[in-house]
Amino acid sequence: MPNIDHDIRAQIEAFAENLTALVRRAALDAVTAAIGGAPATAPSGAPAKRGRGRPRKVALPAAAPAKAAKAPAATAKAAKRAPAAKAAVSKKAAKRSPGEKRPPAELTKLVDKLHDFIKSHPGQRMEAIGKALATPTKDLNLPVKKLLGAKKIRTKGKKRATEYFPA
Repeated sequence: MPNIDHDIRAQIEAFAENLTALVRRAALDAVTAAIGGAPATAPSGAPAKRGRGRPRKVALPAAAPAKAAKAPAATAKAAKRAPAAKAAVSKKAAKRSPGEKRPPAELTKLVDKLHDFIKSHPGQRMEAIGKALATPTKDLNLPVKKLLGAKKIRTKGKKRATEYFPA
């Protein structure tokens, strides 16, 4: 009996040592990948495989200067197009960056435009309204909510089958 207990303890200790070595190697690989060094290799000499929870290879820092060299050429092209870009902005509303709010005046115009369209074309779905107004449907979500809240329009149907009618 003492032999079996001793063998079990020896197996548990060996397992714990192997587990500790694996955790250390994984931590070392993670730090090396974060720094940008070459990943550690497996004990057999083959590169370690990327498994669950293992980060992807990080691009080497040498790639950054190559992009910096291309940047002046891109700005030179942008400088040549600047007058054309200003003309396009004056004709059409400027694109917003993601998460940026629309100006209240633009939003009010869109709400009025949408309300007039729904009054003149009752029973249309959002896709048809967006095409007719040449506006993405995601940009029409807030104006629709405002019109519904003000009880200027009503809906029939659910989700994509929702039809809009004047109130």
